[in-house]
Amino acid sequence: MLTTLVGSIITTLASTFIGKALDAFTAYTNKQITIAELNAKVQQAMLETFAEVEKSHAEALAKTYASFMQALVQSKTLQVMWAAVVGSQLFVLLWHQFGIPFIVFMGWTEKYPSSGTTVEWAYLLLAACLGMGPVILRAGPAGPTFVDKLKSMIGR
Repeated sequence: MLTTLVGSIITTLASTFIGKALDAFTAYTNKQITIAELNAKVQQAMLETFAEVEKSHAEALAKTYASFMQALVQSKTLQVMWAAVVGSQLFVLLWHQFGIPFIVFMGWTEKYPSSGTTVEWAYLLLAACLGMGPVILRAGPAGPTFVDKLKSMIGR
């Protein structure tokens, strides 16, 4: 999986960015464009390259997740493990949402110790098991894409 992602990223970088940047630098050294135009062309090439990287990254993740789901359909062992993860993490969330407040409400304790990041992990594991894997792997729930982050960094 990692080699597929890295290979697609390197191929995209090599084919898209290097060619466009080289053309822009050649035009600048031949005095055909100004430094401001060179800067704009290089930034545009970067944005286009990162958009292509995002696209290939999304395609690779979708294929990886689809192959995992196909393996899940065919393997009884994976089905049992998947059910155990979903059941245990659902229990963690229900305990955190209903069990702990009930114990505190009944007065059996004044304050229950913090669960720390256990609940966050439970939400992430459930989301991954229930089909949100590619979304979580790419940018997090409702997070901006890498291209949006890059645009905000360079002010476009």
